[in-house]
Amino acid sequence: MYTLYKLSPTDLNENFLQALKLLFSGKTIEVSVREIPPTNESTDIWQAIQRFRQQMNPADFPADEDIFAAVRDRSAGREVVL
Repeated sequence: MYTLYKLSPTDLNENFLQALKLLFSGKTIEVSVREIPPTNESTDIWQAIQRFRQQMNPADFPADEDIFAAVRDRSAGREVVL
């Protein structure tokens, strides 16, 4: 079994250790610790969405226009042969 935890050192407490003991009870485990560079955190999709939302200015888009109108292809699609 492989489990990856990404957490801050302040999150390492007795509860975390107890969870590890229960999860891997009776098994030998290997613990490896490394620092994650800040550049890797920017690849998180949720963080990217939040940055995009912060950079958006609603005043740049007309209120009476549907800016998503042409996003999806509304054609019937390809023929399916069963």
